[in-house]
Amino acid sequence: MSMANITTGWLKKETHGALRRYERRWVVVSGNSLSYFKKDDNMSPSLGIIDLPGKKIILCADTDHGYKFELTDKDNSYNFSCETKTEREKWVDAISCISYGPFGGGMFGSSIEVTVKREKLHGGRNIPKIISQCIGYLDRTSRLHENGIFRLPGNEKTVKQLKMEFQEGMEPNLEAKGDTHTIGSLLKLYLRSLPDSVIPSSLYEDFVAIILTYELNQKEGLNELRYLINKIPCSAYNTLRRLCEFLYKVQTFSDLNRMDLNNLAIVFSPTILKNNSGNLDLEMRDMQKLKRVTEIMILNHEALFPEDKEEEDQEDLDLENIDPDELKNLYTVKMIKYQVQAREILTKDKEIEKLRAQLAQSQNTIMEQEQTILEQRNKIDQLEENVQQLQTQVTIHKTTLSKLKSQETCSGSSPTTTSPLPPPRSSKTVLQGGSKNGDLSNSPLVRRRTQPVTRTKPPVKPRPGTICDP
Repeated sequence: MSMANITTGWLKKETHGALRRYERRWVVVSGNSLSYFKKDDNMSPSLGIIDLPGKKIILCADTDHGYKFELTDKDNSYNFSCETKTEREKWVDAISCISYGPFGGGMFGSSIEVTVKREKLHGGRNIPKIISQCIGYLDRTSRLHENGIFRLPGNEKTVKQLKMEFQEGMEPNLEAKGDTHTIGSLLKLYLRSLPDSVIPSSLYEDFVAIILTYELNQKEGLNELRYLINKIPCSAYNTLRRLCEFLYKVQTFSDLNRMDLNNLAIVFSPTILKNNSGNLDLEMRDMQKLKRVTEIMILNHEALFPEDKEEEDQEDLDLENIDPDELKNLYTVKMIKYQVQAREILTKDKEIEKLRAQLAQSQNTIMEQEQTILEQRNKIDQLEENVQQLQTQVTIHKTTLSKLKSQETCSGSSPTTTSPLPPPRSSKTVLQGGSKNGDLSNSPLVRRRTQPVTRTKPPVKPRPGTICDP
């Protein structure tokens, strides 16, 4: 893989002095770094170098002073300003390929081969994940029936948001955020962002020339086309195979979605095969041929792409011929991979220690609860013993009470000697001194009641010190 892509141009960079202002600098993005100079020649010394892997890119609010973006990490921050929004997008794409690439992102602006190799370090497969996820989302009957699929634009704001999430190595939820036209626009945007077409531009002339052979003899033309397709790099071959297979399925529903083979070829041929010479006359001349090649590949995808190609592992690197930037990137990717694995191991170790502490705390809590349960059981045993003693005492008292009742019953049933009642008293006895004929006037009781009672007051004693009358 080649990381020798270079992006250069003028940017305004914010100074770090006491008086912050933006100064015009010549910026070069190459390899894994961004360098800035005072002049746009190769002779002036660099004013600074910024290592890009791991840097986060933040788009600032648009102002009258330009379109700004910020490169930041936990230690440093660098602010830049562009003249136009399009210029800022170009710089952000170029920088994000390097800053997010080692972490599974940075596919916009990177070649398919570079993207697949980066993603394989994080469990990726033989085609870019954005291709597989977008096609996986669209490959449903209801969405294949959508009128104008790949022709009508999606929500621009959502497309940009999903692009940044993919670019930062995230896993966006397409089901929650997307719709048929938005995901279709995202797929086309990715293909347009490739530095080269899916089929390398170095094979442009060969693919254009195959049309003449195919028109004369289709079988021979397909054989030559299959031979040329096998020259495509492994990752690009697998991507083209998946894309042609899906587009063939789309055109089978053309009576509903209005996207027949001709319309699909018009949309995708500029990204599947293009000439990077910049010659517009050449592009206009070959437009119909490029469209025809795309149609042939879609219609005959089963014959031209019988199966995926497996990339051969190349353990032995030719250190003499390898690009220094590529070697540096490989080293950086490996180091970042090991650092990520080390961080994951450290995080897992911390989680294990945390779980051990929680386990020890739980064991202490269980021991305390067991001790409390044991004490409560002892209390329960003591209470049961006290209850048993009380029951014994109650039984004894009941027995004693029963015996007493038995004795009382026995004593009440035995015969007893009673003294005779005295004879009734006569009136004579009651009223002594009364006459026999009932005259009670001489009775002592009657006399006592009838005689007047004379009461004498006791003499009053004079108080001491009082004078009494003679």
